[in-house]
Amino acid sequence: LRANITAQLIQIPPQMTMTTDATPNQWVSTLEKELEMIAMAHGTWNKRQAKQISHNREIKAITQGLRSFVKILKNSRVQSLAIRSDNSIAVFDVRKRRASISLITEIKQVHQTIEKLGIQIQITHLLRVKNQIADALSRLSRAGDNKINRMIFQLVCLQMNLNPTIDLFSQHFNNLLPRFMSTIRGNGEIAIDALSQTWKRELPWILPPIPLLPAVLKNIREEEIEAMTIVPLWPGQIWYTELENENAQSLMLGWSNEILEPGTSLIKKNLKLLLGRICCFLMDPRPGKEDDS
Repeated sequence: LRANITAQLIQIPPQMTMTTDATPNQWVSTLEKELEMIAMAHGTWNKRQAKQISHNREIKAITQGLRSFVKILKNSRVQSLAIRSDNSIAVFDVRKRRASISLITEIKQVHQTIEKLGIQIQITHLLRVKNQIADALSRLSRAGDNKINRMIFQLVCLQMNLNPTIDLFSQHFNNLLPRFMSTIRGNGEIAIDALSQTWKRELPWILPPIPLLPAVLKNIREEEIEAMTIVPLWPGQIWYTELENENAQSLMLGWSNEILEPGTSLIKKNLKLLLGRICCFLMDPRPGKEDDS
């Protein structure tokens, strides 16, 4: 016991940083190492959670972030983690292990997770103006508003020797192909809401909103089609594991700020582009495709 107490008194400089943010609709948590984001986790609140006050949601966001990154923290043998939140009350509650009755269990779960990992935490208040990454990501709309640079798009198709036939989840001002399905009613789209349409007999080009990725992959599996899916490299996400393990072909495109172009709504709302490196995965769950190679 004495050895454990002594070990806790020795402050180890943080090896990674977890930044969280919560809105009335969703939460997001990013994990950084040496100023580079290596993972991201996000989710939505149920109706009861959405009605809670902001610092309650922020504490839950910290808990969810820790749970999401357990595997990465273990595999990386992290001994000390910096946690940053722009909610000063949540920071105080976690640091002092105190909260309202409804959140006592949540606070305990935060510290139980930390103890199971055997790590130290250094939780600090981050001013909202400085919490740009997690704060902006948590406010990204489901529709999204960005696209691949057109020249990059052409090079990807050429290098992967693929000719996509339709652009999904785009709008009339950012579609890369003549045939496209829009996220909202606009001008020239062949359909609205790609997830409710069939993709059979198509080779879709898909740059989906991140929250819709699991549904996109499910649709690809169920319809048994090829699809070019453009996503950020975010290890730790369930959808990333599927993309990495089950793709038929992949191509690293580069950093998001070099590959993606923000749309007008992102610029007006001061929202960020997807972070990290961007990759194109060719998903092909068609039965018997191995026999064709």
